[in-house]
Amino acid sequence: MAADGLRSMTGYGRGEAEGPAQKWTVELKSVNHRFLDLSFNLPRPLWALEDRCRKVVKARLSRGRVEMQLACETKPGGGAGLRLDPGVAAEAVAVLRELRALAGLEEPLRLEHVLRFADWFLTREREAPDLEETWTLLSQALTQALDLLEEMRRTEGLALAADLHHHLDLLAGEVERIRSQAPTLPEVWRQKLRSRLQELREEVGEVDDARLAQEVAYLAERRDVAEELVRLESHLGQFRELLAAGGPVGRRLEFLLQEMLRELNTIGAKAGDLTIAQAVLTAKGHLERLREQVQNVE
Repeated sequence: MAADGLRSMTGYGRGEAEGPAQKWTVELKSVNHRFLDLSFNLPRPLWALEDRCRKVVKARLSRGRVEMQLACETKPGGGAGLRLDPGVAAEAVAVLRELRALAGLEEPLRLEHVLRFADWFLTREREAPDLEETWTLLSQALTQALDLLEEMRRTEGLALAADLHHHLDLLAGEVERIRSQAPTLPEVWRQKLRSRLQELREEVGEVDDARLAQEVAYLAERRDVAEELVRLESHLGQFRELLAAGGPVGRRLEFLLQEMLRELNTIGAKAGDLTIAQAVLTAKGHLERLREQVQNVE
């Protein structure tokens, strides 16, 4: 999928296919969705073709809500004709004559008067569509619409990728800021604990120095965030790899962002350091921006 690049879930495509009797137009619109959600608007005579349409779209798209609108233009002589219902027409003429008499009008009844009610007795009859012939045209229009839809999704994906890389670099900068400060944490906390223990010694008298040293080492170790940083930087690396791979990677990107947030929360809770707390807060801002944009990725 590397050559395909990152793809957005937002796009639009329109396709047309023309035969001797009919012209079919397909419009596709896609927006964000957690899964692939297809909504087709096929007329009843073509319901049997819906499954074929779904298979064509599923073969090329993996996520997004996709709506399809279908229109058919019948050419003159394209198999449709007018049908007259003589009985209804006679009833319409009789009603008009009765109305003329009731109104006391002497004007003669003319054809133009009757035609105002043509919807009553004239209908356009159509032959049942040949599904295979229709599918030949419909599939051509659908494929053309999909080509344009995917082209737009790829174009949108380029802009998404640029923005994601930008915020990923900013996030990586805050992670590096945390890493540069992290080695000082154990010693900072040892000094804080020693100071506090000295106060306690003055209050309660002599205590076991060996036990105190053990407790100091234990508590200082609990403030170490080295493991969280290793995992966080690993997630950053995997995120960059997926961006480079392209294709339908949105769900995996979302998962990595959740894991990054988990590590940042742990670092912020363990560190107890103002510089790291500020870096974590800023990093979360970039993470939120990444999350918003990743929701647009297929």
